[in-house]
Amino acid sequence: MKFNRESETRLITLLEEKLELFRQMKEQGEKQTELLAQDEIETFNESLEKGEKLKEKINGLHQESEVLMQSYMSSCQSGGRGKVKAIDKLKEQIHEIIVECQSINDKNFEIARNKSDEYTKRLKELDTSKKTFNAYTIDIPDNSEHFDKTT
Repeated sequence: MKFNRESETRLITLLEEKLELFRQMKEQGEKQTELLAQDEIETFNESLEKGEKLKEKINGLHQESEVLMQSYMSSCQSGGRGKVKAIDKLKEQIHEIIVECQSINDKNFEIARNKSDEYTKRLKELDTSKKTFNAYTIDIPDNSEHFDKTT
């Protein structure tokens, strides 16, 4: 595939779209941080689903942009067309925002894991408490006649 002006324009358009989707991913990650802090687990789960849809869109754009990017890189290395500042700048911006998204995602994963561990610990305590309550109920007959006679 020859990298020409039309390819350049299309690649720039695709990279701009990817950058915008990554910005939305970053915003989504920041909202997820807030949701975790507020224990809004259901809304957090919905947010994860929205994030997956953004990833699907990014993957779709990536399939087309990757072919054009390879053509661009080949053209630059073979001495065909020179480097295009707009493409290189978008590549750099995308890389930077991916690093930011990854950092937010890692932080959110750690927070979610800690909350999960905390919930598991609480459930174990409740289970132990339930066993303690069972000890008190052993002496109470499990029939309605007992309650009818006492009332």
